[in-house]
Amino acid sequence: MNQARICMLILGCAVMALAVPAGTSNTTHAGTDALQTETHTQHAAAADREQHHACLEEERASIERGEGFGMAMAADHAGYPGPRHVLDLSSELKLTAEQRSAMERVYAAMHEKAVARGTELLESEARLEQMFREGRPEADLREQSFRVDSIHAELRWIHLAAHLAAQKILTADQIALYMHLRQGQM
Repeated sequence: MNQARICMLILGCAVMALAVPAGTSNTTHAGTDALQTETHTQHAAAADREQHHACLEEERASIERGEGFGMAMAADHAGYPGPRHVLDLSSELKLTAEQRSAMERVYAAMHEKAVARGTELLESEARLEQMFREGRPEADLREQSFRVDSIHAELRWIHLAAHLAAQKILTADQIALYMHLRQGQM
């Protein structure tokens, strides 16, 4: 299972754990059990916050490196190979020299755009946080929030478009083999 999927699962579990009210108990020793449950819930929430923070740091590092961190999962699951993964599997896929060269160009272009847009995304997100600390008007916060999400969507499209381009380079047999090989990695 890849790191992006693990982080998504952790985040989902964290949300579910936080949804359980503190002090919930279904035993007859309400006082002691409620205290134990509340303490357990607090520890679980702290652990979830740590895991959430670790996932956010992993996502940030991935964005800084120009990696997708699951942004193109929809394309990958639908049989549109990712150029980085294709290059990693080039021997198994028996890429021709022309295919490898074309895939390297797709990857290089995607990577360059992803790093630039990723930097812009991280800067915009930092700006949004700063605006909250400054107590900026709601309209300004809303506008910056939409800007952050717009940049994120553009970054995601960069990764998705690379999958579209990569699929055009491979044969149907190579795509089928790619999907088989990737199933074993997920």
